[in-house]
Amino acid sequence: MHKLIDVSVVIVNWNTCELLENCLKALIAYTSSKTTYEIIVVDNGSTDGSPEMIEQHFPAVALIRNQNNLGFAKANNQAIAVSTGRYILLLNSDTELNSDALTAMVHFMDAHPSAGICGAKLLNADGTRQYSCDLFPRTPYVMLRDKIRDTVQRHPENSWQNRMAAWDFDRNFAVDYLIGAVLLIRRETLEQIGLLDEHFFMYAEDIDWCYRAHLKGWQTYYLGTVSIYHYNRGSSDKSAKLSTRLQALRRKSLLQFYRKHYGFLSCLACRIIFALKVS
Repeated sequence: MHKLIDVSVVIVNWNTCELLENCLKALIAYTSSKTTYEIIVVDNGSTDGSPEMIEQHFPAVALIRNQNNLGFAKANNQAIAVSTGRYILLLNSDTELNSDALTAMVHFMDAHPSAGICGAKLLNADGTRQYSCDLFPRTPYVMLRDKIRDTVQRHPENSWQNRMAAWDFDRNFAVDYLIGAVLLIRRETLEQIGLLDEHFFMYAEDIDWCYRAHLKGWQTYYLGTVSIYHYNRGSSDKSAKLSTRLQALRRKSLLQFYRKHYGFLSCLACRIIFALKVS
């Protein structure tokens, strides 16, 4: 039986050619030769030359070309199905490594066998920290919380930071869930909890995955000692009109999560809150 490589890096792309190229360049440049890895890019019907760029400049990258946008979860699952790594890293195309993050994450997971999933500290282009982890949604209260967070997010210390004031974001610690821009999962964990739920076209699939890992007894870790730039202007940030549609999609996905894990009544309560425009 052949030995598995360390990491299968999975990147889903939709019309982010320049960002994707920078992402791949940094990944290859910073990753140590001691860490064995493969890169699988799933292109969701891009029309900006992304597939051609990969074929021309990154021939070693495995490319899966979809004719249409199949969504984040389904596209990731396509790559996961053919992956061969001990770990699978879901990496957004609008991220950029600034150090050997891949090796650091693998070393952490190897040293912590109870960890099923881990993620990195996400940074804005100016080096400030992004929202990258949180507690699981609990009851319709989360809708009110998010409304408050949206209202005060212009301030340096917004609500998610206030709720986690005791957390030191420069160290490593267990969390409920991570934002899926950078998410490393152990293959054994994957085999227990299954692939991403394709009922989530986009958003909340990361919460769902971490929640399912939690139900199976796995821990999810935020690694404050590993940082990665996340430019947050990729496939899901094309225009103000699209942004409005994506907000609606986020709500729909969150409702799906409530219905799946907390039941019909909780989902109904959230729908009422939405209808009243409280959230």
